[in-house]
Amino acid sequence: MKLIFLLIPISLTFFSCSDSSSTKVTEADNITEKKTTSVTEIPRTDSILKVHTSSSYIYPIDQTSDDASLKRFVSRLRQCVERKNLPEFISCLDTGIVVSYGGGMHGIPTFLDEWKLNKQAEKSALWSKMNLFLDLGGAWKDHQKTEFCFPYPQSDILFEHIDQDLDWYRTAVCISPQTIVYEKAATNSKKTALLSYEVLEIMERGDHFIQIRTLDKQVSGFVKTEQLILSADAYPILQKVDGAWKIVSFAPFD
Repeated sequence: MKLIFLLIPISLTFFSCSDSSSTKVTEADNITEKKTTSVTEIPRTDSILKVHTSSSYIYPIDQTSDDASLKRFVSRLRQCVERKNLPEFISCLDTGIVVSYGGGMHGIPTFLDEWKLNKQAEKSALWSKMNLFLDLGGAWKDHQKTEFCFPYPQSDILFEHIDQDLDWYRTAVCISPQTIVYEKAATNSKKTALLSYEVLEIMERGDHFIQIRTLDKQVSGFVKTEQLILSADAYPILQKVDGAWKIVSFAPFD
């Protein structure tokens, strides 16, 4: 009787441990399965969106290396922008830099006022704007290669293949290969399409979202402002002055 009494607890303990181990494995499997499902759900949702295709596009390009002296100037420009070195940046500006064509605004003092560089220059929006432009890359603005602009979607040459009359005040270019179009101006809104480097018509401007329509009028909705370059916004134009590259204009289309 004693022998039987001792064996029973041992058997119970053995089965208890076995059951516990089995339960843990099952729970771990469930957790792994849930994680896998949550990760794969996102691409499945996006993959059902169709990328809209058309002939109205501006693919990324950087032609800085076409000219050795231009390449050196842009490298210098990049360094002073990254360091927010205002005196060095000012030395890259032409003394008669255009700030507004329509408003007749020009000159370095006017430029400094426009970008709030006279006080607390390190907080100016200029630095982030220039970093974005330089990262995107630049292109020649004319066939004679006398003017160079940043970013590349501001080049007139790159629009020549688009057989439509464009209103620059209402034109934008996607700078992403997968720009999501939302039904409403919110990221939790329904996603309706994907655009890839497409030229778009601006319907209404907003701070975080812009209402757009494709030039063929097949897609419309809202796109994040950060994924677009607006053709009417201010941008730098580079030109040689007395044999040296300078920023001769940083003006909007006005």
